Amino acid sequence: MSEKTMTPQTPAPPARPLPMDLSKEIAAALQKEPGETVKCVHVFGDNYRCNWWGPGELRTPVLAQRVRRSRLLKVTKTADGLAMEDITRAGA
Repeated sequence: MSEKTMTPQTPAPPARPLPMDLSKEIAAALQKEPGETVKCVHVFGDNYRCNWWGPGELRTPVLAQRVRRSRLLKVTKTADGLAMEDITRAGA
């Protein structure tokens, strides 16, 4: 008979709580031009990609909507509301 060596298992580290997805709150809080909608997506951590969508050009009927602006925001929820910082790289 062969003897198996048992190695003690180390306990798994406690699971980190998932960050709260604030996408809908951010989209509602951002300023929009008439006819625009804002869609935000949680990227990672406190970072969100937000796109301002609006009507496309009349010369190209295929483009019913197009992205007018796009920003990467760092957003945290505070007692006073949302604290937003534009962290889009220059020239992006």
